[in-house]
Amino acid sequence: MYGITNEDIKYIDDKIEYQKDYLRRFDLGFMANGKTNLLDNTYSANINPKKYFAEINNRVNTMFVNAKEKGLKPVFVTLTAPSKYHRKYEDGKLHINPNETAKALTQVWNKFTNLQVFQKMKKELGHGLVYFRVYEPHRSSVPHLHAMIFIPVNYILEVKRKYKEYFSSSSWGANKKAIDFKYTWYKEGGGAVGYIMKYITKTFKDEDTKAVQHAVYWYIKHKVRRFLSSRTLAPLSIYRKVRYYFKNKYQDDFKTISNKINAGVIYKSFEDTQINYIYYNHDIGEIEDITLWSKNADLILNKRRDEELERLQIEKQKQEIRDIKKARLENKHSFTNDIKAFADNGDKYIYSTNESKFKKVVVIPSRLNDYELFAYYMKLDDMDISKLDIKHYILTKNEMVSRGLINGEIQSLNDIF
Repeated sequence: MYGITNEDIKYIDDKIEYQKDYLRRFDLGFMANGKTNLLDNTYSANINPKKYFAEINNRVNTMFVNAKEKGLKPVFVTLTAPSKYHRKYEDGKLHINPNETAKALTQVWNKFTNLQVFQKMKKELGHGLVYFRVYEPHRSSVPHLHAMIFIPVNYILEVKRKYKEYFSSSSWGANKKAIDFKYTWYKEGGGAVGYIMKYITKTFKDEDTKAVQHAVYWYIKHKVRRFLSSRTLAPLSIYRKVRYYFKNKYQDDFKTISNKINAGVIYKSFEDTQINYIYYNHDIGEIEDITLWSKNADLILNKRRDEELERLQIEKQKQEIRDIKKARLENKHSFTNDIKAFADNGDKYIYSTNESKFKKVVVIPSRLNDYELFAYYMKLDDMDISKLDIKHYILTKNEMVSRGLINGEIQSLNDIF
């Protein structure tokens, strides 16, 4: 179903479990109340779906509340790709992969929302079109688009006419049966919010059931974004960095933060390396300007993560040595009396009596001198990407940057996921 094979499912499950296990290792007790690992603080539809879904639900509800306050009405539209995107080869594979189809849907959507009727609406309302859209696969694996847009009542029929005309008669050439425009909600249980959330929920993996949810794997395999929305609320890049300060002070922190950004009291400073909040402190009767987030703090956190990974690698190496010594004591008749190590082309090996073979020793970049580090980095840089340990490469490169041996910025290990 959706073009997902058993091999796809196994590969994706293994990859996600590996990433989860990696994130669980990092204890953030120094940053949060109680013992909290990095996984619990990660927003990801694949790795931490419950946390991500809660955020999406918050965004949708906030968008509906804001639209209602502005007197806008919800309209639900569906757009299906033309026949050329559904063509397949004899082996069943699509001529155009789902990722490219999703991009094509995005491009034609952006062109449509830039029509004169929306420019007129923007001038009248003082802001751009408010919308929230979702991609969903057909069983054939070809994606189609669902969108909830919010417009004034007096624009609904005009937008409907333009919508039908544009997608059936333009170069897009969609079948008239493949486009839908719905703007009456009195017959729907849960109203417009419930209607859009029905589509959103289907994109998340339900961890309480053992049934295979092929659609969820489809998003991951083809790297299709689940949701996109208009920029009428706080950008997630800011919201996630500052929400800790507001989440226990306001019932709807997303709306609060959005309003404060629009009012200019939450703002970026020092070339976007800090996010500040200016407010009137009633307790002291003065205006305060505080820093809610700093890039330097993130760099410190990333450095601590890297140091923790190095610590785990060193501990693993020490444990191997302890195992070898233990095996030597238990097996005095062993054919080797010494722990033999040698270097070959820059790599170091140590003999494991438990496994009766030489094993490569994990290189700790921070323990190499500058010459050794440079030579080791150049060797990794020339290595075939398919044989390269990406996390170890980033650790080595970060050490080069920190010593000033190469130019660049310290990179977070999160960037490899």
